[in-house]
Amino acid sequence: MNKTLLIIIILMVLVAAAGVFYQQQSENRQKSKLVALVDQAVELIESQGEAGFPELRSSSWVHNDSYVFVWRLDGVRVVYPPDPSGEGKNMTDLLDSQGKPIGKLFIQTAENGNGWVDYMWPKPGEKTPSLKVTYIKRAQYQNQTYLVGSGVYI
Repeated sequence: MNKTLLIIIILMVLVAAAGVFYQQQSENRQKSKLVALVDQAVELIESQGEAGFPELRSSSWVHNDSYVFVWRLDGVRVVYPPDPSGEGKNMTDLLDSQGKPIGKLFIQTAENGNGWVDYMWPKPGEKTPSLKVTYIKRAQYQNQTYLVGSGVYI
């Protein structure tokens, strides 16, 4: 193997590694923003309860394809900015495009405190599913427990 070929191979590996590193950094920034957004929504709910729901439906809580949604722990969706007519619907049996029980996983994640759920879901206006990760966190107001979440496509 000559030196030129070896140098080209090394450069290709370095470029690929830099691309992977950049992608991971971008995903980490997106995830950090989601955590901050959900944490703020949890604070609002824990201080105001349902009185904070109208604010969570406002456009200030929607960022690109990401928005904050709220369910009660019985699976009933109580805040859903993309389609408020879907509020009041029980989402416990929600499945992703591959049959993953994301409704139950969202509830279990909130029962455990907080965490991430990844699944396949079509982007708005598309039919082909893409990888989406959603951060879920439990919120408590008086005698009601909620799950608060927001997701981003990767």
